[in-house]
Amino acid sequence: MAGLISNLIETIKGQTVLFRQVTALSEDKREFIIKNDIESLRGLVKQENQIVPKILTGDKKREQLMKDIATVLNKNFDELTFSALANFIDGQPEHPAFVAAVDEFILALEEMKEKNDANKVLINDALDYIEFNMNIIHSSLDAQPAGYGATLDDAHEPGSFLDTRS
Repeated sequence: MAGLISNLIETIKGQTVLFRQVTALSEDKREFIIKNDIESLRGLVKQENQIVPKILTGDKKREQLMKDIATVLNKNFDELTFSALANFIDGQPEHPAFVAAVDEFILALEEMKEKNDANKVLINDALDYIEFNMNIIHSSLDAQPAGYGATLDDAHEPGSFLDTRS
């Protein structure tokens, strides 16, 4: 059992490091979004895409370790949470390291979520701004209604922002 807990602690610590890396990239991403630096943003996304598979691998390992621990404890896996496990191993030598690792894990996860949520708001604001500008441009091009004049030469088609004939 102690070996499983030790492996779980190491897995949690490894995931915490990865979460902190993604959080640092998210902070840089915020600056690139504000500066509209698309090329730097692409490079950052590539870096994130290299970290995500490692996080997923850690998730699977952590889940398997929790299943193994649940089996050893004869507990239902779905009911075995970090806090339940911490209560169960209270008084064991691994308890302080486990609690500290879980606290750091949760903190890192919350920080990453907070940064990603803030970036999501910035991206949505940028998209709204682009849509607003496109609507202004489109409405200024459509100032004259489409229709036919007295002669064929007087015919008017609605303008388009992307119209290359102008």
